[in-house]
Amino acid sequence: MSEFRRIVEKLAILIDELKNNNQGIRSDDIPRIVQEAVGHGSGEINCYPGIPSSRCYDIALFISLNSPSYAKGKGHLNCRQAIEKLVQHMQGNCHRRTRIALLITDNWDPAAFYDWEANIRNIRAEAHVEAYLLAGRNVSEINL
Repeated sequence: MSEFRRIVEKLAILIDELKNNNQGIRSDDIPRIVQEAVGHGSGEINCYPGIPSSRCYDIALFISLNSPSYAKGKGHLNCRQAIEKLVQHMQGNCHRRTRIALLITDNWDPAAFYDWEANIRNIRAEAHVEAYLLAGRNVSEINL
């Protein structure tokens, strides 16, 4: 099991707990949940959705929570938007600076992946990219 899967599993538990306690996750809850799951100090990762930063960090998480059992309020990314943010981040300003990208979604969009597959393949030639599907506290790796 990779260290990144452990992060995603911890993230799934934290999201599930918050979802059950608050009847949903607000998009502005995500950066705090990610910080707790990753274990880094504030600001040591890039997080989408999250607090904008002009800095590029070693790790970036792209989180899409859209099912009614998770998402509460506005500001959440759908899977297509999360994939687009991943491509923009990894091939844009943070090209060759962010080494690890984790895409986490509760609703996989194969059409969106297909549209961006060539970009993701190019990103994977220079960085480590993993994708995961959340279902409660369970996570499944998506083969990219």
